[in-house]
Amino acid sequence: MKKIAAYLTLLAGCTLMPVQAAEKGTIAILVNSLDNPYYSAEAKGAENKAKALGYSTLVLSHGEDVKRQGELISLVIGRKVQGIVLDNADSQASVAAVQQAKNAGIPVVLINREIPVDGVALAQITHNNFQAGSDVANQFVEKMGETGKYAELTCNLADNNCVTRSQSFHNVIDQYPEMVSVARQDAKGNLLEGKRIMDSILQAQPDIKGVICGNGPVALGAVAALKAAGRTDVTVVGIDGSNDERDAILNGSLYASVMLQAQAIASQGVEILDGYFKSGSYTGKERIMFRGILIDQKNASNVNEFNYKQ
Repeated sequence: MKKIAAYLTLLAGCTLMPVQAAEKGTIAILVNSLDNPYYSAEAKGAENKAKALGYSTLVLSHGEDVKRQGELISLVIGRKVQGIVLDNADSQASVAAVQQAKNAGIPVVLINREIPVDGVALAQITHNNFQAGSDVANQFVEKMGETGKYAELTCNLADNNCVTRSQSFHNVIDQYPEMVSVARQDAKGNLLEGKRIMDSILQAQPDIKGVICGNGPVALGAVAALKAAGRTDVTVVGIDGSNDERDAILNGSLYASVMLQAQAIASQGVEILDGYFKSGSYTGKERIMFRGILIDQKNASNVNEFNYKQ
């Protein structure tokens, strides 16, 4: 009988934690793609913080598809989640999805991408893309000695973040008349397109001296093309700060990047939701910006999964 009583006591202890977690509720985390290191880091940052605070999580990806995003928002509303952390599929087209969740009484914190409307999301936490672009452009100009032919590979001109980065590049580079732009193409944010475009530019502009890229995958695509061509004399910089970029910087094939704090913005999004659940209100700023962290060979070893440790 003593053994049975002890077993029942142990069983009761084992079932206690799930009951408590369920009482606190579930936070849904919606990002673009769990196969992409940046978005995966966002999901990881939000999930780790939510679990640390005692919430269950539901992690989903919309593939940058507005229709799919709408379906997932309806799904999580039906699942009666407490709140949503969302990296949206399209800034303008996502307003309706965020409003839908708000109308259902579910607060949404946006991360990475803003929407052009205030008062719909609880908070909008983004990166300072102008600062990130300016920092890496200054490094680029300095490394090139303020002169020479260069190409710009944008990350995705349908994304406002990428448009801002490109504007900040030119805000810096255009001050130097001997920096000559010989190509500007949209690589759609992916490595293979970056490599394909870089291959083409190398054939048309064999004396090119530098390449500035709107994100990490595009920069790594440019690096791959240059490596295949045996070109070690071309300076390449990017923005994102993935582990692959870190390694490319450490081996000298990528000169510099700016690490975006993917885990930190997602973690703060969960903290804002948690505070809202506890107090019933949020009195902080709706629009919050995180600075990017410039990385080169001196500090790249501090980067791991879009998290920077001194």
